[in-house]
Amino acid sequence: MKKLVSLILVIAGLFFPIDFAKANIQTKKPLLITEDVLSVQVNSLYGGSRLFKESDGYEEVTINKVVKWINTSSPSKGQTELVLNKTPIDSKLQINMKNGNISVIEPAYNCLSVNQTKICMIAEGEVIYTRKNIKVRLKSIQLHDWLLVGWKYESDGAPKEELLEETLYTRYYSYLDKTYSDFIMCPKIDKIERINGDTRRHIVHVSALNYGAHHGDVPYDRIHITLTDTPENGVKINEVSIQKGISGLESRIQCRREN
Repeated sequence: MKKLVSLILVIAGLFFPIDFAKANIQTKKPLLITEDVLSVQVNSLYGGSRLFKESDGYEEVTINKVVKWINTSSPSKGQTELVLNKTPIDSKLQINMKNGNISVIEPAYNCLSVNQTKICMIAEGEVIYTRKNIKVRLKSIQLHDWLLVGWKYESDGAPKEELLEETLYTRYYSYLDKTYSDFIMCPKIDKIERINGDTRRHIVHVSALNYGAHHGDVPYDRIHITLTDTPENGVKINEVSIQKGISGLESRIQCRREN
């Protein structure tokens, strides 16, 4: 009897393949793993294109955001194929994987036949996700809006304020004991105070995360440093403390990934 049941299950699997995307969503498994993504590229018929690379620390943040939207989307019923003489799709997101595979995200459409004419209109907040020639329709307002226009407004590199903070931290980092050499990620100048109102003398409060936790296996630790910076004495480290195991939200705020 058990052999008969097993045979039936095998036959069912051959003739009725499971939609991998819907199955993953229903079981809460991620559709994509961020570490597997090499780059994402948006191509628009009317607005040019843009490539976001995993190797660029700043663009990696954008990739993480896109993958998060894909993984938190919900399945939606509707058409996944368009049969028209001229496809109205004007934006596509190509996801290039490190193993050479390619996935595609494009806007979803709702189509109606009126007087033997097929009319298609964009489906608000919905996209079509294609992987290994399998298409599934997903609902994600953030991903839909980003695909249409949001990608055009992503910052091109770090803003000036962030670069200035990194420059200052690099200067102060050289005065730290080698015990703290791992704290090089996402440096921030948390506060600067003038000493007695003098524009040349300051008390500076800085922080950073430990690079060793960047793989995500363990929570980040954060270093807090208080120092004085004056013309006569140069940089003097006054206090150093380590905040162990900060939350994911705190680490994302430190790295300017959330407000």
